[in-house]
Amino acid sequence: MFKLSLQSRGHSCNNLVKTLILRYSKCAAAKTVELPMGKVRGTHEEGHCGNDFYSFRGIPYGKPPIRELRFSPTQPAEPWGNMVLDCTKDRSVPTQVGISSNQITGSEDCLYINVYTKHFDESEKKLPVIVNFTPGGFCTGGAITEKFGPQYLMREDIVYVMFNYRLSALGFLRINCPELGVSGNAGLHDHLTAMRWVQEYISYFNGDPDNVTIMGTSSGGAMVDFMMCAPQASGLFHRAVMMSGTMTCPWAIVPYADDLFCRLAWEKGYRGEIKATEILKFLRSLPAKEVVSLNHFGDCDYLFGHLYPFAPLVQAPSGNDGGEDALIKGPVVEMYRTAWSVDVPLLIGGTSFEGLFMYPKYKDSKGKMLKMLKKNPALALPYEIHTKLSKTEREKAAEELMRFHFGHRPIDKNSVIQFLDFFSYKLFWHGIHRVVLSRLAHARAPTFLYRFSYDSPTPIVRPYFTGKDITCGVCHAEDMAYLFPLKNRTPRMSGDENLITQRMVGILTTFARTGNPNCEETKSVLWKPLRNEDPFQAMLIDQKLKFGTQSEKEVLLMWDKLYDNHNSLLFGG
Repeated sequence: MFKLSLQSRGHSCNNLVKTLILRYSKCAAAKTVELPMGKVRGTHEEGHCGNDFYSFRGIPYGKPPIRELRFSPTQPAEPWGNMVLDCTKDRSVPTQVGISSNQITGSEDCLYINVYTKHFDESEKKLPVIVNFTPGGFCTGGAITEKFGPQYLMREDIVYVMFNYRLSALGFLRINCPELGVSGNAGLHDHLTAMRWVQEYISYFNGDPDNVTIMGTSSGGAMVDFMMCAPQASGLFHRAVMMSGTMTCPWAIVPYADDLFCRLAWEKGYRGEIKATEILKFLRSLPAKEVVSLNHFGDCDYLFGHLYPFAPLVQAPSGNDGGEDALIKGPVVEMYRTAWSVDVPLLIGGTSFEGLFMYPKYKDSKGKMLKMLKKNPALALPYEIHTKLSKTEREKAAEELMRFHFGHRPIDKNSVIQFLDFFSYKLFWHGIHRVVLSRLAHARAPTFLYRFSYDSPTPIVRPYFTGKDITCGVCHAEDMAYLFPLKNRTPRMSGDENLITQRMVGILTTFARTGNPNCEETKSVLWKPLRNEDPFQAMLIDQKLKFGTQSEKEVLLMWDKLYDNHNSLLFGG
């Protein structure tokens, strides 16, 4: 494909005009692709940097999960015959409750996939594919072009994919009765079905099915981790990127979900016999908006790091295998030990002040969370450790952890920053660290670690969580804002903002092509893969680059001590 460069390469003015005409002639306003399932019509679009690409939005990849298919594992979409499917705009997001608006939006008929491709030039080799597992805490989000679109990424020759999946109870409700076929993790099954779709059909969009990278931020990162361990996903992708989210983060697995279906039914008015078949029938009869409008968790759960009542869960309780549909068949550390993805290169990291994410919950509690932690310090412990220790052991471990994070001063309203910093580790960084340890113990492919600390004068994500109350610190998911435009944001096209954007795009797309993040934008500093001797060596991404020891090292070693540095408990070692 012809490319326009702003650098001087000896082109005369006439040659430049000819290049533009040739490029334009290959990028018609509409494009139709014929799949085995049927034809889809997309559009030609332009990114923020003038980079053109083709867009196909809202292609069905699964049957509408409605009526008797509600809560069930995904079934592939059926062909649509001779009609040409209009795929020129996003489909409705999955049914969800807005975090800030508290408004219910979306549709239960949501299993659609978006594909964006740089070009269809058959004279060149097929393009590397990046599949984005979008964030949203398993309860919000979706394939939203204006938020997670490819406008920055399309400076490179790639194919970019994202898709909707079922959220909240519609995606993660379990009824522990195998014959009913509602074993949980329907949202994970959506991911698996979407990845199988990519393998089968991405070549029709000039994508290379043998060069697929999956990536995700926050809950999307945890979904990447699950796919790396689920044997059903073996071979569906070849590289992986986890940004501020893993399945060892405490919010990524629900430890007490067996009765949630009963609690949901009762809250929605069920007063019949306590029988799983009748409760399921009732829940399937409700409007979708009724099913997602529930949150049974409170401040105590939040202190343990359990943020979402409906999230991925272990499907094999009481020692059984969970059935052939089960994707999570045991404790996550055991899944690391048997993961199929030992030969998949991994890029993983987070931001320098992840815990700012918790400020809205702290503020909503009106100081109650701090008071609870002061009264019962054992709530600071990881839930899995809290449940294993005796009362005396819990008190001793909690005292040491609290002293480490809060010092010897009493906890009060002036401890907010320490409180949020504590959650940087509890919710995110220690989970990331445990994946790093697991990879060093089990994987053959390289693992690359990063720490993003560029504190922009015009941050995108931090004001969403803290408003004007906190005016510094690189918040959870701030790195994502340099890869995707996010909604209603001004493109970052000048100065340091542009530098960081180009750097992040270069890192991601180069890793997707080669399995190594070293790129033109980072060539001044060599990014080395992690080694067993030092799991804290990272690319430190700020206005200037540096490769060195992440500053979280000392605190992460403290958190390791909570597990008695026992490798099998930490990471399945």
